[in-house]
Amino acid sequence: MSTPSSAGRSAGHSPSAATPASPGAGAALRAWWQQREPRERAMLVLMCAAIAAFVLWYGVFLPLRRAGEAAQARHVRAAAELARVQAEVDRIALLQAQLPARPADPAALKQAVLATAAQAGLRIGNAREDGGGLEIESESATPAQLFGWLDALRREHGLAPAALSVARNQQRLRVQARFVPPSP
Repeated sequence: MSTPSSAGRSAGHSPSAATPASPGAGAALRAWWQQREPRERAMLVLMCAAIAAFVLWYGVFLPLRRAGEAAQARHVRAAAELARVQAEVDRIALLQAQLPARPADPAALKQAVLATAAQAGLRIGNAREDGGGLEIESESATPAQLFGWLDALRREHGLAPAALSVARNQQRLRVQARFVPPSP
């Protein structure tokens, strides 16, 4: 059975007869639409609306929602990391506040380094001042003397060498250390 819309299509009025680039494409599309029965038009409108809703939901809303959830999760992780880092900064500040005052000038630096070396039993063979800093050498240190000296420097004077070289020298250690005065 032939309907008016199918008769129009069989007479050469197919939707592909007019291309979108041709000037009569809009008129051909309107003519094609008018040839559809109201029931077909309603189904086509519903189908296009369903496709548009599908594309909108899965192409826009769902990716945006997932991106928002991912951003919120990243924010929560970053806030937790910030809190952890801030706690560590506070802990470091507390530890630094507990450190003794560092020697204020090169003479006090030299006195602190040499006095703690003597207390630890570390014999300093050469100590020379260099541009406000201090370089020391010891040719025959034991590990206990070296670590005792470094620990005493840290605990008593808040000092640590800016550069430290330790090499085995027969059964002893050869130690070279450079200290720089604190910056104002």
